[in-house]
Amino acid sequence: MESNERYYRRRAAQELAAAKRAMTEAAALRRRQLAETYLKRLAELTGADEMRVLEQEYA
Repeated sequence: MESNERYYRRRAAQELAAAKRAMTEAAALRRRQLAETYLKRLAELTGADEMRVLEQEYA
């Protein structure tokens, strides 16, 4: 069974990849927001600043 940490990390990565492929800006925004939700949950589990992933993707 997959751990919560691994699941949240994987789903965030999938959503960020989907945001890059999105056909519209609205779709990309929704995907980034969902990725942010997963990263926040991951940060709660790990105690680390996981939001840096978003900052690196869109800096």
